[in-house]
Amino acid sequence: MLTLALAISSATLAQSEETSFGATGRGGTATSFVTDYQAIGINPANLGFATDYGFAIGLGEVGYGVFSDALVRDDVRGILFSEDSITQEEQQLLAQEFLDAGVTMNLDVMPFGFSLRLPKVGTFGFAIKGNMAYHTRFAGQAASIVWEGYNYEEYIDTVIFDGTTFYGVAYEPLSLGELFEDTEISLNVNTEFNFAYGRKIFGSEEGISLYGGIGYRYILGLAYLDLDSESGNFTGKAALGMDLIELEPGETPSDVTTSPFEPVGRGHGFDLGLSMKIRDGLTFGVSLVDIGNVTYTANVLTINDFTLDTIAFSGLTSTNPLDLVSQLIGDEQLIEYSGEESFTVQLPTKLRIGGSVKLSETLDVGLDAVFPTNEVAGNYTTPVLGIGAQLRLIKFLKLSAGISAGGGYAYNIPGGIGFDFGIWEAGIATRDMMTWFGQESPTVSGAFGFLRFKI
Repeated sequence: MLTLALAISSATLAQSEETSFGATGRGGTATSFVTDYQAIGINPANLGFATDYGFAIGLGEVGYGVFSDALVRDDVRGILFSEDSITQEEQQLLAQEFLDAGVTMNLDVMPFGFSLRLPKVGTFGFAIKGNMAYHTRFAGQAASIVWEGYNYEEYIDTVIFDGTTFYGVAYEPLSLGELFEDTEISLNVNTEFNFAYGRKIFGSEEGISLYGGIGYRYILGLAYLDLDSESGNFTGKAALGMDLIELEPGETPSDVTTSPFEPVGRGHGFDLGLSMKIRDGLTFGVSLVDIGNVTYTANVLTINDFTLDTIAFSGLTSTNPLDLVSQLIGDEQLIEYSGEESFTVQLPTKLRIGGSVKLSETLDVGLDAVFPTNEVAGNYTTPVLGIGAQLRLIKFLKLSAGISAGGGYAYNIPGGIGFDFGIWEAGIATRDMMTWFGQESPTVSGAFGFLRFKI
């Protein structure tokens, strides 16, 4: 959990391949590709694949990304990825650029994972993972109100100073639902303890072989927020840990916690997968992952609509997603809420389908499709499609590239480089190489791992 918290404090892509740097470089093609512990959360059936090693372990693997059409501008990128407080001029610029543009951020961290294959039994895997999914789309007048506060002259008629605080007053106030029409704000932060098992069901390498797998995860929910405005009504639910909000015991009938490391919810998830190999040349995979739910029982809130006639803050001063949520609901109280005992939400369930072909000893190509099966915070907003290839130039050097699209992101051209020295493997990848060669691409991403060992 500490690793996740530290990683979130810097820039953070709905990564269908999670922390696998090899799959990231191939455009997210992972369902039929990944093996050992990297198959956990993607397709547990692949744990049963025969490899040249029986034990694999990885430490500190990370995948992250940010997408927004506003990122085509260098000055906007500079503001977003700065740790300094933003100025009033920068607040106005962000309000203009993020009006309807929206932003999607995702982060996957695996501090520790391993797998062990036992002959005639199958392969067991375990991994500790942390993940964050964040999405905002400030529609209507929301972007200007959120970033400019009482300096937003189109809504605020006068500013009053009472000796300690400035207040912006609207003479013709509207409800938050009217002002924030079609606005979406969601945040989902979890720590997971994953267990998985996969094995060959039948077949041989000379013909057709079928593999099956199952995964289970125990989930600690650290923060959850899901707000939206439809038909002039602003509603939502929240359970915010990680010290994002300070609540008194009487403000909610649920438990109250201010510890940044104490979960506000707990849940269980399951993964199911099948894979088929044809003469070790063709591989097909299908899996249904993140089946289950999380029940939130601490810091539980229901978001209420109200008439916004007074604003007592000068606009958000940070672009960090956690700071943004904390300021909106906690510090500045732009959003009103009431307490609730608990609520349960489904996990972001996804159907994955993929295939790959081994064209030679040095070249593999594949494609993947990931479909969201429900609409909850943290799931993809649209299906994710990817096609990619991996080329082994020399014995220890692997290059990968592809094309991917969907999931709230634009078309991307990913690429990666990996070093495989047998017992030790390392690599780095990006979901859009064009990001680093100009300002036309609105995606900033990366995936890397330097401590992956196989025996």
